[in-house]
Amino acid sequence: MINIRSLLEHLDPHTATLLVGFVSALIPIVNIELFLLAAAAIASTSFPVWTLGIVAAVGQMIGKTLWYWSAGAALDSRPGRRFAPERVAALRLRMAAMNAWVLSGLSFGSALTGFPPFLLFSILAGAVRMKYWRFAATGLAGRCLRLVAIVSFPHAIKRLFS
Repeated sequence: MINIRSLLEHLDPHTATLLVGFVSALIPIVNIELFLLAAAAIASTSFPVWTLGIVAAVGQMIGKTLWYWSAGAALDSRPGRRFAPERVAALRLRMAAMNAWVLSGLSFGSALTGFPPFLLFSILAGAVRMKYWRFAATGLAGRCLRLVAIVSFPHAIKRLFS
């Protein structure tokens, strides 16, 4: 179990948040949302707490980028080509034929809501060779909105009742 208070004390809050965001993007059992709620409650008021949400989103996107590139590389490898080349090729053709705005909307929606899980969408985007800049931009925008809202929630409730 991670001790959030000691992590925030040993590293500055933004570095700790970037690190946990990155790790949570790679290992799904590490929950960035719970970390942000705790960090927002513990962190000092010497900086705007919403900045933790942006830093967490950047850390998440660095990790999701590894999934994105790994999926494409795995399917292009020798074992990957033996896996199901016809299915992968058909999926790539279908996704390539899809309107770019629809694919971008799916990426943004997955990053914002977590449905479908953004980890799975990151792998799918890499596998079908979605343009990286589109994946990164829409994913970062969705993650920023989601994580800034989560980290700001405790302070909004606190202001509501004070």
